[in-house]
Amino acid sequence: METTIEGQDNNEKMIVRLSKLEEEISNLRDNRNQYNQFTKDALSQRNEINNQINDLLAKAKEYMTKRDERNNQVKSFKKKRKDLQESLQKNKAILDELVEKEPSVNQGDMRRKRRKMGNLNGQIDKLEWELQTSVLSPDKEKEIIKILESLSDQINKIAEEVHITSQQTQFWKDISSSQKQINSLHSQIIDMAKESQIYHNIMNQNFQDVNALRKSANNHHKKFLDHKKQADNYHRDFLSKVTEKNELRSKFKEAQQKVRKQMEKKLRDNLEESTKKAFEKYDKGENLSMEEFRLLVEKGLI
Repeated sequence: METTIEGQDNNEKMIVRLSKLEEEISNLRDNRNQYNQFTKDALSQRNEINNQINDLLAKAKEYMTKRDERNNQVKSFKKKRKDLQESLQKNKAILDELVEKEPSVNQGDMRRKRRKMGNLNGQIDKLEWELQTSVLSPDKEKEIIKILESLSDQINKIAEEVHITSQQTQFWKDISSSQKQINSLHSQIIDMAKESQIYHNIMNQNFQDVNALRKSANNHHKKFLDHKKQADNYHRDFLSKVTEKNELRSKFKEAQQKVRKQMEKKLRDNLEESTKKAFEKYDKGENLSMEEFRLLVEKGLI
């Protein structure tokens, strides 16, 4: 009897524990699913930012290519300008020698005009040197180039009057052509340098945006790892509780069967005892109750 009561008490304790396990499992499942969703959200946000980073990097590379193309053009124009300047200086030196040999150099009017040309050439050389050696704003460079063009036009007008020989005229035409090309190259160099700087600035802005986005992506990646770790912890505890529940269920079934067998044995024992007492009364000729009479009939004793 005590064993059966003890078994029933144990069964009740297991039922309570199973109920508590079901509640714990449900909470763990909810927490795991919640952190799995957090993990998916963080991963999606990280991937979205990485896509933005890739787009910005692709654009930055495009602007870098354009910048480098403009820089290469600037280098090419500067080399061409340098070659023209060297050629121009050589032609000027040759022209000066030719002029010195001409008798007309001593004529008053010609001398004044050639002196004026020399002064204008000096101004051009000074401005050319300033363009090459000074750090100027694009607007200032444009202003100097306009002045150079004006000085060149003035010299060309005077040159038509003072260069009386065809050889002098040809040299001056070459000098004038070189000066115009140099002025044109100045303008192209400035324009290309401006474009290069614009592309460089946009490229740098893209890289700055990439760095900012990378910080954000790293934060989302950290969240992804933290949430995944938390979800894995909940899942591990969830599996542990499910295993415990299944094992406890198995024990509960075994305990139920054991209690049932004990109760069945008890019933059999009680039945045998009752039957024995009823038969003894019957054997003594004592009056039997209906239940006692039924027992003896069922057992085939009467």
